Amino acid sequence: MQKRNSDKLVRAIKSFKDALDYTRSAEFQGLDSSVKSVLHAAVVQNFSLTFNVCQKMLRYKLADVVGDKVAKIDSEESLLRLAAEERLISNLDNWLEYLECEYLTQTSNSTVRTFEKAASFLQDANEILSTCPNRINNERRRAA
Repeated sequence: MQKRNSDKLVRAIKSFKDALDYTRSAEFQGLDSSVKSVLHAAVVQNFSLTFNVCQKMLRYKLADVVGDKVAKIDSEESLLRLAAEERLISNLDNWLEYLECEYLTQTSNSTVRTFEKAASFLQDANEILSTCPNRINNERRRAA
């Protein structure tokens, strides 16, 4: 299950990066504003998907590290705070901002802020791929 989820995160990050990269390209700059708007929406949708997959990965990794404590988590903010305590994410403030962007995106057409945060989110999402497996492997080595 864990392998399949990390594969899903790899695919989500790639799709998100591809969409974000295209909006930075010279070709994008020459497009009609209505097409740009659609592509901005694609970046925001990819942000949302990737953010949700990151949260699932964090939940799985935390279950491996802290066990039953994860089942008691009642909010996404609590999940992120526990992930920061366990050093699975390095910048809690960034993740709380992404969570706020996710809420805004779900409840309104306010996608500008999410789009502006996209580049830093891409870096932090990649951190999950690099830190979580290392953390789990370290815990298993200590237990052995």
